[in-house]
Amino acid sequence: MKIIISTILAIIFMSGCSHKISLSPSLNELREVKVGNNIDVNVGYYISNEDKKAEVTTPGGGGDKVKYTPYKDIEAALNTMLSRKFSRVYSLNSMNNKNIIETKNIKYIFTTNIHTNSSSSNILIWPPTDFSIDLTCKAVNTNNQKIWEETVSGKGYANSGELMENFSLSAKRATKEAFSKMLIQLEKTNKFNNK
Repeated sequence: MKIIISTILAIIFMSGCSHKISLSPSLNELREVKVGNNIDVNVGYYISNEDKKAEVTTPGGGGDKVKYTPYKDIEAALNTMLSRKFSRVYSLNSMNNKNIIETKNIKYIFTTNIHTNSSSSNILIWPPTDFSIDLTCKAVNTNNQKIWEETVSGKGYANSGELMENFSLSAKRATKEAFSKMLIQLEKTNKFNNK
């Protein structure tokens, strides 16, 4: 019986499966980042449907992999971050929707670019103990002229005990750190103060 159980466990560990995780961080933690007064302009952000559907696969533990939809997962964090600095934030279904842009009095449109990676220091469980994200945010005005662009990195770590409670924890921590850093960069810039 022990041999059968050991064989089953070996197959599971060596199967190379892809397990679903999420990058979505705690929005409450993002809201706790200290920032100054809002900038009194309306902004939009655009994430294409193709990006929202795009699935990425990176290494997990035990020879397994993890998969996730980074652009879909970070949308709420992006909205929350922008809401901390601007009067109103709108999701756009196109960069060129002049009617919505004019009706909502949107002055700037934000887009993102994301690169991720993961790994694990524990070969016995599949969730990644380490996760990293490089996040680039760019803002253009209504004439599509670049106003601002920044890139930040976030890293997240979770030990095996924590991961058994939340398989996505290292990814969520990395994303939270990246958006917190980006919010601080927004706080530092004066590019949006000249309306």
